[in-house]
Amino acid sequence: MKYPLYFLIVGLLSYFFNASNNVDEQNSNTEDWISLFNGKDFNDWDIKIANRPLNDNYLNTFQVENGIMRIVYDEYKDFDDKYGHMYYKKSFSHYKLRFDYRFVGDQTPGGEGWNIRNSGIMVHSQSAVSNTYEQHFPVSIEVQLLGV
Repeated sequence: MKYPLYFLIVGLLSYFFNASNNVDEQNSNTEDWISLFNGKDFNDWDIKIANRPLNDNYLNTFQVENGIMRIVYDEYKDFDDKYGHMYYKKSFSHYKLRFDYRFVGDQTPGGEGWNIRNSGIMVHSQSAVSNTYEQHFPVSIEVQLLGV
């Protein structure tokens, strides 16, 4: 199994969101968690891979396996700067994230040296639709994920 890059959250086991719409909810002792990933498909997500059209899941990069969101590069011969991101279709302004992640496999040929076991969750990001065709990374704030 190959992995490289920036948005590699191979084995994203769970991805939950705690969204609050007003200050009273934020201050309460109860939190209502919303699961962003249904464990089956990416119907609520947009996919954008650099130099590919919107929602073109180039070489089956984004997959669901046994209820787990995976980013897989097994069909790539060479990475060729195909930085990819997934965008949840609904926006939020107040939230907490909870997720598990892991890296498995070897670096995809052609991946950058700085990008070995390097990934992230982009938050407060521009929309997938607003990315240019060749844009590698969205304008965003990133929660950096690194593997050892």
